[in-house]
Amino acid sequence: MRRKLPFQLTLLFLLILLGIIWQAVRFVTSIAWYNTLELYAPTPGPIYIGATGVVWMLAGLFLLWSFWVGVRWNRAAILIASSLYAVWVWADRLFVQTRMQANWPFDLAATIILLAYTAIVVLNPRNRIYFEREAYERESQNPPSA
Repeated sequence: MRRKLPFQLTLLFLLILLGIIWQAVRFVTSIAWYNTLELYAPTPGPIYIGATGVVWMLAGLFLLWSFWVGVRWNRAAILIASSLYAVWVWADRLFVQTRMQANWPFDLAATIILLAYTAIVVLNPRNRIYFEREAYERESQNPPSA
């Protein structure tokens, strides 16, 4: 029987799930509103919006799948993916979008807080057991004794 997830891990996976949903909406919107986006947002354009939506949606699904399966490198993958996502968001904001929005200090603070939360939850030794398979699910490394 699998142990119940602690609240902090549940929140982390809800954040990942919300990110997946957000990127899926970006992808579907880029297809459904292609002509409108082409007219009013020619830079970066609907193809860029859809492509980045699909890439990050698949990355999030991969993270959730790897947690569900119980691969050992899932902790590192979550840290790397969340860091890459934050870098992409800010690179997109600074280099791709045509104007900087007025709420950038709040966005920067939110990015830092979410990255810190992710690191604290993933690196917490008490949560280690949830990122690896339980002992009864692992195959024995020792050959059977005669």
